[in-house]
Amino acid sequence: PEAPFRFHDPSRYPLALRDLAVVVPEATPYGEVERALREAAGPLLEGLSPFDLYQGPPLPPGEKSLAFHLRFRHPERTLTDEEVEGVMQEVVAAVRARGWRIRG
Repeated sequence: PEAPFRFHDPSRYPLALRDLAVVVPEATPYGEVERALREAAGPLLEGLSPFDLYQGPPLPPGEKSLAFHLRFRHPERTLTDEEVEGVMQEVVAAVRARGWRIRG
């Protein structure tokens, strides 16, 4: 038996959007980068989607840049810029802990 369809009201609270480009070794799978970002961002991350894959100068051979749109939202209130920046700092720290870097 299928699970019953559940409807969720659209949130009354605005999204906070951030973009992030992560430089990783060429052999690193997209899914590994996505998982790392999701884990580091935690429960305020409503979703993320890739919007760019880049290889070539000025990146060294053997590296690629994966860029993501990150969407944050709190279910019960509007997020502050400070909260979103705090989460982004956690994400950046997780990226650097894996030996990857942020593309400026």
